[in-house]
Amino acid sequence: MSAVIRLSREGLGNGPMEACSVVPPEAVLSGSPSETGAMHYEAGKGKFLVGTWECTPYAETLAYPESSEFCVVISGRVALTNPNGSIEEFGAGDCYIVPKGFEGRFEVLETLRKIYVLFND
Repeated sequence: MSAVIRLSREGLGNGPMEACSVVPPEAVLSGSPSETGAMHYEAGKGKFLVGTWECTPYAETLAYPESSEFCVVISGRVALTNPNGSIEEFGAGDCYIVPKGFEGRFEVLETLRKIYVLFND
């Protein structure tokens, strides 16, 4: 039987944040990302994931050919540059969606902590 999974306002669940490496080194445009994360839920053999991710400032080329992501910013600031060049900035309390097929720039402006929901086709 499954139970409800509680996440704190800091994006923490049943375990601590641990060092991780999800940013592909070849995608980094500037900075040196230092990442931590926690996986809270996984279903469908990795098709649906919920976790918390934190990272220091850096910029990368972001491409989501097979995934869509919903995010809630817990702390910090991030800027996403759309393919048309428009820039969207998000801070604590903001939410955003990166749709399948997105290609653009992802830049952590201030150490970012976010809860994410990732759907992989």
